[in-house]
Amino acid sequence: MIEKTPIFSINLHTQEDFFNQEECNKIINSINKSDLLDYDFFKGDAKSTYVAMQEQKPNVLDFHKDIADKVMNVVPVTNQRLADSWCNIQGKGSTLGFHNHPNSVISGIIFLKADENSSKLVFQNPLDPMSPTAVSPHRETYELTPKTGLLAMWPSYLMHGSGPSINQSDERIVLSFNTYWK
Repeated sequence: MIEKTPIFSINLHTQEDFFNQEECNKIINSINKSDLLDYDFFKGDAKSTYVAMQEQKPNVLDFHKDIADKVMNVVPVTNQRLADSWCNIQGKGSTLGFHNHPNSVISGIIFLKADENSSKLVFQNPLDPMSPTAVSPHRETYELTPKTGLLAMWPSYLMHGSGPSINQSDERIVLSFNTYWK
């Protein structure tokens, strides 16, 4: 008889109230509005500092060492360095296409501003029989409901986006980051 043994699992690490309102406001108030640009994975009213960062502008957390250290103290994989950090701001009716973060180890977000109308963060199961990077509406998914101050971290290869969830908040703001091996 053939035996079936599950051998892999994927962990999503979350912590509610990781940031208090003062920390959220500190990051929000430091966003350089001229760095907010269109980003290919967004549809609708949404901007990101990610594009500016790719043009050699500073990472958001370069200006907040205390907050960067707080994040790195809870990263679930040792021997990491925080290399990328950026902010996404979504308006009503916007969506975020499925994507992953190749070459990094851990990816994460902290919801700086979210309410009951904010779009969810949706993960696709990479263990579905399709190619691990295929985007399909038929893949098994897991939805994370946003809440201001919530931290979420996951392996960077996981496909994530808003899935069928459309943002209905006037303003949904997220701090995103990636870690790499030291």
